[in-house]
Amino acid sequence: MVGMAALSPVRLAVRTLGCKVNQVESDALVGLLRALQPQVVRLEDGADLVVINTCAVTTTAEADARKEVRRARRANPQAFIVVTGCYAELAPDQLAELGADAVVPNARKAELPRVILEHFGLPADPLTTPPNEFWGAGERGLLNNWVRSFVKVQDGCNAGCAYCIIPRLRGRERHRASGDALAEARGLLEAGVQEIVLTGVRLGSYRGHPQGIAGLVEELVLMGAKVRLSSIEPEDTGRELLEVIARYAPRVRPHLHLSLQTGSDRLLKLMGRRYDTTYYRELVQMAYALIPGFALTTDVIAGLPTETEAEHQETLALLRELRPSRVHAFTYTPRPKTRAASLPQVPIEERKRRTKEIIALAQELAAGRIAPKLGSRVEVLLESRREGQWVGHTPDYYEVLADGAGRQGQTVWVKVREIRGYTLLGAVEAVKEEPARMLLPLA
Repeated sequence: MVGMAALSPVRLAVRTLGCKVNQVESDALVGLLRALQPQVVRLEDGADLVVINTCAVTTTAEADARKEVRRARRANPQAFIVVTGCYAELAPDQLAELGADAVVPNARKAELPRVILEHFGLPADPLTTPPNEFWGAGERGLLNNWVRSFVKVQDGCNAGCAYCIIPRLRGRERHRASGDALAEARGLLEAGVQEIVLTGVRLGSYRGHPQGIAGLVEELVLMGAKVRLSSIEPEDTGRELLEVIARYAPRVRPHLHLSLQTGSDRLLKLMGRRYDTTYYRELVQMAYALIPGFALTTDVIAGLPTETEAEHQETLALLRELRPSRVHAFTYTPRPKTRAASLPQVPIEERKRRTKEIIALAQELAAGRIAPKLGSRVEVLLESRREGQWVGHTPDYYEVLADGAGRQGQTVWVKVREIRGYTLLGAVEAVKEEPARMLLPLA
C-alpha cells in the first residue's frame, strides 16, 4: 500500500480493449476514483496507476490483452497495474505472471475502486463501491470534454451461441431500470453531452422498460437527446424499433450494427443463432424501406466449423444483396469450452483465404455506398479537433474531417470534397438550425 492519500494527483493511464460496454465501465471507474484527483495520461508518459480493461471475444483479443500488460509493465515499472475485464475472468493467473499487481475479473468488478483506493491509502465507501449487479452505470469522469457518451443499460447474455465464450465471462442477462438510465441520460444532457449511445452486451434484449429498447429510445429522444444504438442482435430487432428510428431520424441515428456471422442457414442453426437468412434479409430490407438514409454495418465470421465453399459463397452473395456500408470480418478461431471447438474445423489457410475474400468484397461494397456522398452536404456532429480540423460523425456513422469555423458539440452542414477510405473530407458550410433542447421531467 502506498501512503499517497490525496497529497498529489495520481497519474492514471487507462487502456480499454474490446467492446463499448468495456468503454462505459472504464469511464465509470475514472469517475469513482475522484478521491485520487486522477490526472489521465498516456501509458508511455509515466503513470502511477494503470488500469487495463480486457477483452476475450477472440484469441487475437486475448493476445492483445497479454501484450498490453507486458507493455504497461515495461513503460511503468513502479506503477500499480490493475487488470480487469473478460480476459481477467478467463486467465487471472497468467495476467499476474505477466506483471499485473491486481487482477479483478468481471464477477468482482464492483471491487475495483476499493482495490485501487486502498492501495493508495484511501478508504473505500459505498459511494465508491456500487452494486455489482449493474457495474458501469452512473458515475462519470471528464464529462466537460464529451460530446457523445455511452449509457449502459444491459449486461450479460443468455444466447449461448456455439462459438462464443462471452456468456461464460459476462454472466446471465441483467437489465437496468429505465428510470435509472433516463436519470443518467438527463445528467449527461445537462452537462453538455449531445449524443447518447445505448450499449449492452445484448442490447436488443433490454427489458428494463415496458416497451423494451424501442420505448427507451423514444423516451430519450423526447428528453432532447440524439440517440445512437450500439451493436444489436437481429432477432432482438423488429418493426417497432425500426419505426421509432424512422419517426425520429436523424435525431435517432439511422444506423444499425446487426451481426450476420454467416449467410448459411445450416451454419446459423449449428452455431445456435436465433434467426435465419430469410429473417435477416427481410429485417434489413424493412429498415431500408422505413428509415431515411439507413446504413447497415455487420460482422461476419469466415471459416466457421464445417463451413463448405458453397456456404462461404452464400455469405458473399447475401452481403452483395444487402449492401452494408461496412463489414467487420473475422477469421474463426476455436475457443476452448465452446461447442464449436469440438466440431470438425476448416483448415486455417482456407479460413484465412475466405476472410480475405470477404474483406475484398466489403471494401468494394463500402466504396459503392460512400461514393454518392462526394459533393453532397452532410450533417455532422462536431466532436473534437485533430491537426487543425474538426472531427465528427454523420448520423449514418461516417467519420468526417472538416475545415472551417465551429465549436465542439455543434451540429453543422459539411460539403464533402474528398473521400478517403471510410472517411469524408470537406468544409463546414453552416450550422444546422435545431430546436432548443427541452428536458422533460422524469416520471
